[in-house]
Amino acid sequence: MKHYLLMGVFCLLGLMGCQTKTSWVDTSLAPAIYHEKGTKNLSSVDPENRDFPGGRGPNHLVAYTNAFGEKTGTNEWGSEAVIQGGLVINIGGNNSDIPADGLVLSGNESASRWINQTLNVGMEIQLEGDVIHYATTENTYIYQARELYKKVLQRAETGKMTDRQAIDLFVKNGQADFAAFEKAKKEQNTDLALAHGKKLLKSAKNLYYSSFEPRENEFRGVWVRLRDKTPEELRATIRRMADAGFNAILPETIYDGYAIYPDAHALLPQLPQFAGWDPMQVMTEECEKFGMQVIPWCEMFFVGGANSPLVKQKPEWVGKFRHGEIFAELEPGFHYLCPSRPEVADFLLKTVDTMLERYAIKEVQLDYIRYSLSEPWDKGFCYCDYCRKQVRNQLNFDIMAISPENKKEWEQWNDYRTNNITGFVKQVNDLLQTKHTEVKLSVDVVPNPIESTRLKFQNWGSWVKGNQVDAVYIMSYAIDNEVVRSETQSLMEITAGTEVNSIVGLGPFLGFTPETLLEQIEVSREAGADGVCLFSFNGLNEQQLEALKHGPFRSL
Repeated sequence: MKHYLLMGVFCLLGLMGCQTKTSWVDTSLAPAIYHEKGTKNLSSVDPENRDFPGGRGPNHLVAYTNAFGEKTGTNEWGSEAVIQGGLVINIGGNNSDIPADGLVLSGNESASRWINQTLNVGMEIQLEGDVIHYATTENTYIYQARELYKKVLQRAETGKMTDRQAIDLFVKNGQADFAAFEKAKKEQNTDLALAHGKKLLKSAKNLYYSSFEPRENEFRGVWVRLRDKTPEELRATIRRMADAGFNAILPETIYDGYAIYPDAHALLPQLPQFAGWDPMQVMTEECEKFGMQVIPWCEMFFVGGANSPLVKQKPEWVGKFRHGEIFAELEPGFHYLCPSRPEVADFLLKTVDTMLERYAIKEVQLDYIRYSLSEPWDKGFCYCDYCRKQVRNQLNFDIMAISPENKKEWEQWNDYRTNNITGFVKQVNDLLQTKHTEVKLSVDVVPNPIESTRLKFQNWGSWVKGNQVDAVYIMSYAIDNEVVRSETQSLMEITAGTEVNSIVGLGPFLGFTPETLLEQIEVSREAGADGVCLFSFNGLNEQQLEALKHGPFRSL
């Protein structure tokens, strides 16, 4: 049945009668006349060491051949390129099927970024020992355009792409561009062949972007660390955000022991690069012109590195790790304020209160409302003298004398830390409910609430059920679309039956393609999210901004 439906789509789109094929999509391509070559050393080929899933460790770039097995066996933290017949046929995902006549390139961390930033569908790939040879050819652009066009037809078949005229026009122009491409190849005119191939690909991308339609009443946010040196530069940045379709900007406002605005608190100086002007005031005024919301993104217990003004001015507030230092090993160099101390909570509450008194803000967002990463347990947080004294007085044991083997005491110690964070969130909510009743409270959280509680004592599920927050932003930073889908579904299960807004934070900073960005926005929508927030504007490239502007963020 599906075959006949697809034929029907082709019939509808064909410009010359009912045809099931368009020649530029199906015509075999002549051998390439242009090769832009590169090489890359591999970490391993068909790894035998399985200490990591599939043998792919941190920053590893691995090649898997069919001698390895049917699948790569990797986990979700990376990206893969599938090569068949010497050509890249797919990029994205993990635990890929290994083609009988090909291989899979798989990367983690920096190697994952290399795959996403370097390889494209249609590139030529050759494995030689532990080295990969890759090349972009003029044919690469045609292969990419074909794949995108096929995706558009699939979206039309399922009703996601409704602009039939746009598809008709693309087919007509695509035929002409492909004819010119073939003619240039026959004449050995490399420059002209490349130009026509790139033109066809650009048209295919724009068509694909347009198949992601806008949605009413959708939150479209973006986090940003301001780099603007003047009010004029900041206004220009805001215009770029509005042009891309964002309706909310979340500026990093309190971080590293500083604030971006003046006179935040006696202990919180303004960042030196903003001396003499007030970015918060500029943003609230300028964003109002574009109907954009300003949501201050405020980091709470994390206060930066050793040079943080807070670390220097209030060393007694800085928490201590079990290994005896005030800096984290698991989050290298990070310093955190102790969440147990009432004076720390008072300082943070006063800072938030002053900001909300001064600026026309409708939502404030808390980040790092958690302990530092505390697994393995022997590198956990916080073991300062104040915490030791408090637990000894309240629970009658020394936190330095227990381990997970002391099950009762260890559970009590974990609950103590979890309750400190939950108690602080309640304090902020109480402040808003009593003094700033029009301001909503949102939080940035680790997507998995069980892991969030176990590793960082951030039991955000209880905040939702306890009606302590108005919006939850999960940080679903993954290249794999199915990871985003799963984490969004979990979010929706937790917020079900509440009035808490569910926002999915996506990570284009990981270097994934504009197509992947749009697909993840759609995945979030399909799972029921109220919107998305992108991390971050500083990491978005022009291609991604164009995809948003012409795709799901375009005006209705």
